[in-house]
Amino acid sequence: MVSVSRRDIAVFSAWIGKLSLRARVVAGGGLALSLILIVWALLNARGEARLLRAEPNAIPADAAMTRFAVARGHALYEAHCVSCHGAKGQGHYAMGVPNLTDNDWLYGEGDVSDIETVVQYGIRASNGRTLRLADMPAFAHAQPYAREPAIKPLSPGDIGDVMQFLRLLQELPADPAAATRGEAIFADRGGCYDCHSRDGRGDPAIGAPNLTDAIWLYGDGSAKWIFDTIANGRAGVCPGWSGRLGRAQIREVSLYVYSLSHGRSQPKPSLQ
Repeated sequence: MVSVSRRDIAVFSAWIGKLSLRARVVAGGGLALSLILIVWALLNARGEARLLRAEPNAIPADAAMTRFAVARGHALYEAHCVSCHGAKGQGHYAMGVPNLTDNDWLYGEGDVSDIETVVQYGIRASNGRTLRLADMPAFAHAQPYAREPAIKPLSPGDIGDVMQFLRLLQELPADPAAATRGEAIFADRGGCYDCHSRDGRGDPAIGAPNLTDAIWLYGDGSAKWIFDTIANGRAGVCPGWSGRLGRAQIREVSLYVYSLSHGRSQPKPSLQ
């Protein structure tokens, strides 16, 4: 449903009444349908224009504009995003597809403008403005990180020590000696602090996850999944939709994604 003012609705109804009457006389109603569709399209264009003029982060405070955008964004999401993120935005943590309902964000703080940037340019996508600031090194490989050749591999024991340090960051039971060794690796030769920060809380400017909470992009937080991430690295891709969706469509689907984590139920991420 398009959200417009009462004046718009009144004018629209008056036009339709007059046009329908004339059309019934002229063409038995066929012209009326065509004219209704034209007027409806004009009202939609007006709604899109208002949407694009607005400051994106202020739109959620406007209930009518939000309803207009979310309804249209839902259809766009189902056409372009559902195959990865799922029908309810629950993601796919076996594949590292983020859950869009938990209000935990890799890039930015989850504002409409942050989401819009990701939708528009993607993550590690094939355009010059995509978000491609950091990858997770593959520490079990001979050259863990091509961008930083100085980073050296870690042994399985080293990785196990870092995992114990991560447990400590999450206030979980950990082997004290192993966690101390892991902290030294994290803060020095592993270079982990450079992206995840020294307190492990990550950096939303470059898409480095917070390691102190219980939310995981890949896997369920079990030792197997964490070891695999540290050993083999991660570099997920999200396509950019600039040039494939219009500016209004990008804003509409961004507002729909925003709505998934603001006031809706939050399904658990799925391995299916």
